[in-house]
Amino acid sequence: MTFSLHRLYLNLFLPALMAVLLHTTAFAQSGGAAAQRLKVMTYNIRIASPPSKGWGYTDLPAIAAVINREQPDLVALQEVDAFTDRSGKQSHQARELGKLTGMEYHFAKAIDRSNGDYGVAVLSRYPIEKAESFRLSTVSGHPEAETRAAAVVTVRTPMGRVVFISAHLDHLSDADRSHQIGQLNNILHRYRKRPVILGADLNAVPNNPVISQLKLAMPCTRCPLTFPADHPDRTLDYLMLNQRAGKAFERHNYHAVAEHYASDHFPLVMELTMNH
Repeated sequence: MTFSLHRLYLNLFLPALMAVLLHTTAFAQSGGAAAQRLKVMTYNIRIASPPSKGWGYTDLPAIAAVINREQPDLVALQEVDAFTDRSGKQSHQARELGKLTGMEYHFAKAIDRSNGDYGVAVLSRYPIEKAESFRLSTVSGHPEAETRAAAVVTVRTPMGRVVFISAHLDHLSDADRSHQIGQLNNILHRYRKRPVILGADLNAVPNNPVISQLKLAMPCTRCPLTFPADHPDRTLDYLMLNQRAGKAFERHNYHAVAEHYASDHFPLVMELTMNH
């Protein structure tokens, strides 16, 4: 192995190895307490194109570094590319982030974009038992309205099986967001007998009546600001629980992570423990 290849290997895979070791060490030092805590994140990654660099520049290691610092067990990702001209025809961003973080992945395509695929994804520190993809259509007829996607996985965690969903709603109209929420509610109904956690960029602020149509509990009264990352002034991103998850889990440390470089959204994090 040449020096340059050795250095590339260290840069790409050492962070993922360290993430796994840190997670294992935290568990051992806590006497097993880590097994009774689930940390989840939602993160609109802007196709890993840092706003300060402009479109056409991709920095996936920066996204992976944010995830590795926070050490979540489950991550919902939005605005994810696969094999596009703009992000690299050899680049499957969800798969690469899985390698860089030591996590399993599932990608759900929404639309064709830049001669490739564009959608949402999930990363999981626990084995993915089942993975499904859904498209969320629009009705407005607006020429720039976008079909969006939901990535749904079932994972077995130390706190039991949970369903984890990553979703992204249209950015232009409440009519399309309302229609997409209706489709999302149909997906949630399919999993109503299991604890469900949704991580999503809803492209709507908390007092938008459209959000009340979603059959999940609003997680906050003064929700963390998540957009834009340089000067956040609104909440667009959420972590939500269905009724069964709300009964099973207690929420802790619901907050945005002040990461200004990697994307135009802040990642949002929440920890869950068993509700005794």
